[in-house]
Amino acid sequence: MLRCLYIFIFCTFAAVMKPQRLFCILLILWVIADLMVAIFTPLHADEAYYALYGRHLDWGYYDHPPMVALLTAVSSALFKGNLSVRFLTVLLHGGTLCLIWRSIVSESPTRRDVLTFFAVAASFVMFSVYGFVTTPDAPLLFFTALFFFLYRRYLDKPAWPLALALGVTLAAMLYSKYMAVLVLGFVVLSNPKLLKDPKAWVALLVAAVLFVPHIVWQFRNDFPSFQYHLADRSRQFMLRYPLEYIPNQLLVFNPVCLALALWICWKRRNTDDLFERAGIFTIAGFILFFWVMTVRGHAEPHWTVAVSIPMIILLYRALRTPERRNLLVRGVVPFAVLLVLGRIVLPVLGSEKLHLIGNQPRMADIQRYCGDTPVVFTTSFQDPSLYWFYTGKEATVISSFYSRRTQFDLWQSDLELQGKRVCLVGESETKRPIPGSEIIRTPNTAFAMREVEAFQGANRLAVTVTKCRIDGDTMRLEMNIHNPYTLDYRFHHPDFPTVLFLGFIRDGFHDAIMCPELPDIAIPAGGDVTLTQSVSPLPDFPFVVCVDNYVCRSVNSKPIKSPLTE
Repeated sequence: MLRCLYIFIFCTFAAVMKPQRLFCILLILWVIADLMVAIFTPLHADEAYYALYGRHLDWGYYDHPPMVALLTAVSSALFKGNLSVRFLTVLLHGGTLCLIWRSIVSESPTRRDVLTFFAVAASFVMFSVYGFVTTPDAPLLFFTALFFFLYRRYLDKPAWPLALALGVTLAAMLYSKYMAVLVLGFVVLSNPKLLKDPKAWVALLVAAVLFVPHIVWQFRNDFPSFQYHLADRSRQFMLRYPLEYIPNQLLVFNPVCLALALWICWKRRNTDDLFERAGIFTIAGFILFFWVMTVRGHAEPHWTVAVSIPMIILLYRALRTPERRNLLVRGVVPFAVLLVLGRIVLPVLGSEKLHLIGNQPRMADIQRYCGDTPVVFTTSFQDPSLYWFYTGKEATVISSFYSRRTQFDLWQSDLELQGKRVCLVGESETKRPIPGSEIIRTPNTAFAMREVEAFQGANRLAVTVTKCRIDGDTMRLEMNIHNPYTLDYRFHHPDFPTVLFLGFIRDGFHDAIMCPELPDIAIPAGGDVTLTQSVSPLPDFPFVVCVDNYVCRSVNSKPIKSPLTE
């Protein structure tokens, strides 16, 4: 009854309030709701990973450009806990709403216009989620909104200050997420005359110059991000990839808004309004581009979230008219109400209930058994990130032939743990358990743990195959193994005995062939050793050399072309 009274009082004030004041009040309420959800909702595992980015500021990272790291670094300087990761994201989301509103507002908006705008914006699922969850998509949304805001003003009056601002904004978009280049491409495609505009070329030059530090970082690190996104994520085509794409997009936006936006794009495809054309080309271009990209693997649903900006603009323009008010009330508003209620319900549940679905209890249990001993995870890159966030203790992960490389491979924090006492932590149930581990079961989790006095990792050993030839039914390889560690690497280590494998990946499937037993020798610290190995021939596609220390089968060479193909 009391809540109904509050709603009645608010609606009464809204009916007499000036539109701009109503907009400010609703915006403040939106930001407060995001702050509450940010505080009480458990951190997603990837957010902890990005929080570690913020501790090691750089011009680039294995998975993404550095903008998300800047967000977490600034947030952590201001707050502790969840807001140390999410605070700046919440502020940017409020700024995103302001920029969208300023891109579409007329000189004299009405109260109905304000309510229509917030109803449309609140109905977008992932747009709302990125109001408090910190990922690279959060700054991408903000700078995409800023880009469209500036582009509209540039279309009205092409001026040098606006061109320079567009260049800086484009660079910020690229520093947020690489797919920002698609926004630029589709906007230019919607208005080819930009290719003859000197100011547009200067804007592009400004963006390129500002992006140089990241390109230099990529060059110095052998272009890990481009290798990961353009090659490592490729998979054999499966029919389910294109079939699941559209249902996933319905969840990213919501079925009604996506259908309406695509319908508007079709109906208005011949419009002469260059700003509207930019939105239409961006929406249709993103949706079609990533659908086509499903031929090379699964397309993550949120990859298209940047088009929430032009979608909100187009839907607002369409739904504010009286003849389409029924579509707004019956189609869009219900989704907005559900998402708004979700924002209210999550904080009301309270942290005591919500933490049960998070990772904090698991990490606390692991820390209880490991104490202050550094933890080496054999699971995923998310576990050491969460362990550091919730316990403040040192942790890393050793990458495997069966998992992808991550930023931990660039940080190489395991170099400092070589020869030291560590706790190895892995899954409690796996096809490849940690030898000699103990299975720990608690009310919150279960994990395998083994404490070793002298850790001997193998991830940093560098294998170079100098010769590879076929001799009858045998493949003979001569290889050099370099030991970058400050301690000798022993093949017959009592806790980490070493075996070599030749591993190959084809269409996402992994397989490996074991090499003969290695001699009982040690590679001197900073030194090299040359070995000759003979194995049955591999299939005629590239393979890698894997050093297996029974805890992890790591990838230690670049892909090698099979002599069978020559």
